Amino acid sequence: MKEKGKNSIGLTGGVSGLSGSFIGLNYQTNNFLGKGETLTVEANVGSRERNVMLGFTEPYVFDRPMQLGFTVFSNKFTYDQAQQANIASGQNLNLPQNFLQSLQNYSQTTTGATVGLSYPLRRSFKRVGLTYSIDNTSISVFTDASRQLFETLAFRGISGPNALEGMITSKVVPSFSENTINDPRHPTNGHSIYFAADISGLGGNVRLIRPIVEYKRWFPVNKGRNSIGYRIQGSFITGYGGVVAPPFQRFYLGGDTDLRGFDIRAVSPIAFLTTNVNIGLTNPDGTAVPVDPNNPRRGNVSIPLPVQTLVYPGGDTSIVTNVEYRIPIVGPVTLAPFMDTGWNMALRQSELRLAPQQLDLLNATSFGCPSIDTTTFTCAGTKTFSFNKDVVPISATNYLTRMSTGLELQVIMPIVNAPFRIYYAYNPFRMDTLVRPTSYITRDLFPAGAAGDYTFQQAQALYGSQYLLREPRKTFRFTVATTF
Repeated sequence: MKEKGKNSIGLTGGVSGLSGSFIGLNYQTNNFLGKGETLTVEANVGSRERNVMLGFTEPYVFDRPMQLGFTVFSNKFTYDQAQQANIASGQNLNLPQNFLQSLQNYSQTTTGATVGLSYPLRRSFKRVGLTYSIDNTSISVFTDASRQLFETLAFRGISGPNALEGMITSKVVPSFSENTINDPRHPTNGHSIYFAADISGLGGNVRLIRPIVEYKRWFPVNKGRNSIGYRIQGSFITGYGGVVAPPFQRFYLGGDTDLRGFDIRAVSPIAFLTTNVNIGLTNPDGTAVPVDPNNPRRGNVSIPLPVQTLVYPGGDTSIVTNVEYRIPIVGPVTLAPFMDTGWNMALRQSELRLAPQQLDLLNATSFGCPSIDTTTFTCAGTKTFSFNKDVVPISATNYLTRMSTGLELQVIMPIVNAPFRIYYAYNPFRMDTLVRPTSYITRDLFPAGAAGDYTFQQAQALYGSQYLLREPRKTFRFTVATTF
């Protein structure tokens, strides 16, 4: 018998598809003040993610084998879809500005605390637990697509920038787990079962229910020299009480932890969101048409138009399966053929509901400018539309199977104590389709004449063209992370 050291200090670092390049420091003592409690301090800083956490655990409460603990944390996460595309391609794609504005780019900051209690069931590897957490989240958006998605969905009962500040989530998480896996880093035998459900709404202004179930199984083959493992994970999310789940809580797949051959958080149902834009009435020679030719100070003619913007709203139902066959080569080096399969779907269309204020504003907006009232110098002959209260996912992108299969080289790095992985993935099932938005832009929204003809053609080219939605056929990537 050898007594385990009570203090440990660790340095971590590397590259992750989700976090980018990062470095971290952690300290843990297993006998805080000589009473057997655990104190943990962690800090990780990366190019796209920052995490700071302080935790304390009492392993034996009230003279019973109950574990009580709390954490205080602050996290910041930045998601830039254009940057992810550059990383996936291995080059700077130099995307045009209008295309960049159609991609997701936002920053999420969360500060909060948790307290949890768990109890092992007698003479088993089973454990039940209950956790309470409260956090405050704010979102900063940097593209039109992110702004339109986050500011218009009815997850706060209000719309606009105020919906993105002070999102307080107060939730309880009951859980059940059983874990007989023999080694968390080099598993060869055993299974793991995990059930939990996030129930938010005990205070705060976020109301959602999110159950999750996960099953892992490992067993030895080839006389114990190799091992096969698989994981099945499913989750569902829904809002209640007249609001929908926040967009940042919905599911996005892709990357190191689920579908290795796909870009980070790129697997999502895709939809068209109706917004109001203004386009200037322009002559064929490129000059603007003034409202009053006799008084240029009145400004130029601006035509409001309803346009369909491509958005990635995430799914409310997620199913992922992973299979690996691990072959130890030498020391900490392992070769692992793998196959990942996943579905990310929006089953409940009502969960992508527009905020009432946003829908009323769209339905009340007068679109077009067929003529100018010479008395008031305002647009005359305008039209209104009745828009759908829900953001409807494109059917070709919703119930779609994704599959990624390939070969992975895994090395446990002794200094950072984390798995370094290089893998090549081929995606036999992926998205590859052309979609075209419903166009509300018709010729009668523009004035008669050459300027109207030219501006109509410009609007069609800008807002009525089709989109090619194509996910990568293959991926080569290195990362410091684990899938399961």
